[in-house]
Amino acid sequence: MVTVELRLEFYCGIKEIARFLGMHQDTVSRKIRQGKIPAKKDDLGRWVLSNLDYYQSLKDVEPKP
Repeated sequence: MVTVELRLEFYCGIKEIARFLGMHQDTVSRKIRQGKIPAKKDDLGRWVLSNLDYYQSLKDVEPKP
């Protein structure tokens, strides 16, 4: 038996990130600058977030009781 892991990576902009997280775009921008949301700049200088980076960062966060 062979197990195959498929990882589909896609990128979202600040607007999509804010909508997904239920935050204002300015809040998302601030959290990116603070390093609380893992994002990087694309070739046009826009902040983008990889779904794989985001889900990996969630593993490092302890849930609040």
